[in-house]
Amino acid sequence: MSISLILRPLIAVIVSAALYTVALPDLGWWPAAFVAWTPLLVVLPNLRKRSAFFAGWALGTLSHLGIFPWISHTAQTMSNFSPAAGAVILVLFALLHGLAWGVTALGIRTLSEGKQGIGYVVTTAAIVSAVEFVNPQLFPWHLGNVFWRVPILMQGVEITGIAGATFVAVAFGAALAAILKRGGGAVRGAVFAVAILVVWVAYGVVRFGQVEKEVSQAPTARLALVQPDVTAADRLEKGFEAKVHVIEKEIATTRSGDLEGVEAIIWPEGAFPTTFPTNLQGQAIVSQRVAMTLLRHIRGALRTFDKPLILGSVTKPDAETVHNSAIMISPKGSIERQYHKRRLLAFGEYMPFSDLFPGLKGLVPRVTDMTPGSHAEVFELGPAKAMMSICYEAIHPEFTRQAALSGGGNMILNLTNDGWFGDYGAPGQHLMVQAPRAVELRTSLVRVTQTGITAVISPSGKIIVETGIHEKRTVTVDVPLKEPKSFYLSFGPVFAWLCVLLALSMVISRISTLVKRRRGLGPSV
Repeated sequence: MSISLILRPLIAVIVSAALYTVALPDLGWWPAAFVAWTPLLVVLPNLRKRSAFFAGWALGTLSHLGIFPWISHTAQTMSNFSPAAGAVILVLFALLHGLAWGVTALGIRTLSEGKQGIGYVVTTAAIVSAVEFVNPQLFPWHLGNVFWRVPILMQGVEITGIAGATFVAVAFGAALAAILKRGGGAVRGAVFAVAILVVWVAYGVVRFGQVEKEVSQAPTARLALVQPDVTAADRLEKGFEAKVHVIEKEIATTRSGDLEGVEAIIWPEGAFPTTFPTNLQGQAIVSQRVAMTLLRHIRGALRTFDKPLILGSVTKPDAETVHNSAIMISPKGSIERQYHKRRLLAFGEYMPFSDLFPGLKGLVPRVTDMTPGSHAEVFELGPAKAMMSICYEAIHPEFTRQAALSGGGNMILNLTNDGWFGDYGAPGQHLMVQAPRAVELRTSLVRVTQTGITAVISPSGKIIVETGIHEKRTVTVDVPLKEPKSFYLSFGPVFAWLCVLLALSMVISRISTLVKRRRGLGPSV
């Protein structure tokens, strides 16, 4: 075998993985997304199908190693794994998630065979978008997410969802690959891909201006977003004094802000450093003396602030049930509302398959056994009607869409704690995958975190507020209030399903052709 036959695919995989890695936060070089698939697409036609799968798998594995090194850090910080064990977990995570990329490369290699020009571009972009959509990821993300800081490139997701942004980027990269391969119909494919991009950008320019005008005329609610910089190390400190220190830090950070005219003070997920001392009826559990003392500190501060407070905490309504909750406390200290997180994080808030195999529960340190909540909640904060979500939930487009369809909200409020994930990669990536919810639903996204990044995203996709990592700060912001309304809200991920149907139809057609060929009924190739 010629060395070039091995080196060319290897170099292509490495370059494509590097382009993927630099396109995402923290580097955030989003133009790289337009050519991320190009190097691999150039060499795919020369690979056997098995080799195409392994090349795609290698691309996915290397990309995940480059994008998610914080997985190792989290395993060490949160569950006390050794550095070596953390590295093994990262590699296993990357290998597992890379499999879908192997399927993608195999699909492109097989289904684009014989296609040229526009057919090749559409086939490639549809397969990538379809596999992204159906792929069950622990931390769901899409290539199109990288455009989150460029509102003009995000406007179309109000129709297509994030799959549309992926499609546009991959179509451009596929057209470039066809030109580099000097394939037939390459010019037509390039014209088509550029036309799609031009339409996408033109739509973005028009819609961004329209929505910005609507936002400028919309009512607002002034909220105080508190980022206290309570770190993972702070949370690992044991004892009563350590817990009091956390509460005092949050109160002091709140006092540092401008609370004039504020409708509510918002603290992040996990702001209460122990189990909150109330059940679902708001009755205090007197035996929890530490928690009651901490709550008295908060109530004393609220009497001074004279503002309602929303904070995140673990709640335990009975001996068998543990929730990750958002709690609204009135200025007088009474518990007004509670929301219990409904979409739990695997390997953090529950151990997968532990219902079938109870021995898995408690196997990994700090992997809890939480109970998901049962329904959506809207917290009323003056004119604001906040659709509540906690951390991981706002990553999921359909989850957030269903919450919006339940009605009554005019903004999304998300409480997050990214402190366990370290200072690099994860905070920016988490915001990156949440930000499109604002454009998809055309409503503001307010995100309050422990250590950063606290942010407010306008219905236009414009970033109104963005804090730094470990910036201890209270941000007072006038949040535009706009009831969700968009094609995506009404009809869901229609575009993504069209990509899936197109890919499936090509698979069925391919299988039918092979069957006929084996029976001697079809053309020999």
